[in-house]
Amino acid sequence: MNIALDVMGGDHGPGEVIAGAIEAAQAYKITVSLVGPPDIIRSELAKHATTGLKLPIVPASQVIEMGEKPAAAVRAKQDSSIVVASRMVRNGEAQGFVTAGNTGGALAAGIFQVGRIEGILRPALITPFPTHRGFCVILDVGANADVKPEHLQQFAIMGSVYARHVMGVNNPRVRILSNGEEEGKGNQLVISAHNLLAATPGINFQGNVESKEIVEGMADVVVTDGFTGNVFVKTAEATAKLLQRVMLEELTAGPISSVGAFLAQAALRRLRTRMDDSQYGGAVLLGLAGMVVVAHGRSKANAIRHAIRVAKQGAEQNIQVKIQEGVAESAPRASRLGDSAMKAVPT
Repeated sequence: MNIALDVMGGDHGPGEVIAGAIEAAQAYKITVSLVGPPDIIRSELAKHATTGLKLPIVPASQVIEMGEKPAAAVRAKQDSSIVVASRMVRNGEAQGFVTAGNTGGALAAGIFQVGRIEGILRPALITPFPTHRGFCVILDVGANADVKPEHLQQFAIMGSVYARHVMGVNNPRVRILSNGEEEGKGNQLVISAHNLLAATPGINFQGNVESKEIVEGMADVVVTDGFTGNVFVKTAEATAKLLQRVMLEELTAGPISSVGAFLAQAALRRLRTRMDDSQYGGAVLLGLAGMVVVAHGRSKANAIRHAIRVAKQGAEQNIQVKIQEGVAESAPRASRLGDSAMKAVPT
């Protein structure tokens, strides 16, 4: 197993990124190809004990910066670390590609270099999300700001396949994010997609879900457009960090509460662990012909390690083939049923 890693991506690259690659190579006994400027990579590797680890250096002289326009940068910078790593997946030299860099650049490189699975209209970013009952997965969380009902239909199919084969959920419950749980609530996109998803075979569609119900664990797969999904996930992450910060401030505000905080150290450590999103690794770009994982730009070594784990798991499960099979089985019949269902939607 070989995972190509863009060492120049993220706020803490290349140091933390390479440290995460070393952790992954040690923990998972795989090859992690370090893609970027060789001199910089060698300098960082010299700071660590890497004897016996498979960490080949793959030269890439350019970097796609966070502020660049993704598609134009991918076309112009053919020797960038993102493009070189994605090309390795296309050529079969790597089974997955991980970056903490420009999300749009990763999507553009994935489409141009890796290519889409046959029949997929739009790739989508999927990520695990903690709930009171464990985890669900949400897609799209940033790849497609504007979508059509048939895109959400494919997101539901892809999300179900991913939840079943990677997350281990036997019969994942699929819901569409809306402003009310009742059928008929939502904007025109949600209403149209609801009818289409209800007519889609092969998925366990259970209607709408409100954001407050997601955290209660009322769905295993949550489907939405990339704009709404991105806002929801970032707001939830920021709220969780705010609560942790406020809790710490209050627990250390005075001598009595500080004693209580001291006695509750074990519980507080467990709380931090449950709310730590670095263990999720990153978001997978589902719908591409190879594994592409986009980690948070703020990822440090532990998050990079888990992003590589996510890429490894997806490749081992051959998730692309299963998605193609799922779309092929569901889409033709669903399209026929969906056409009649959507005609009933008031305009």
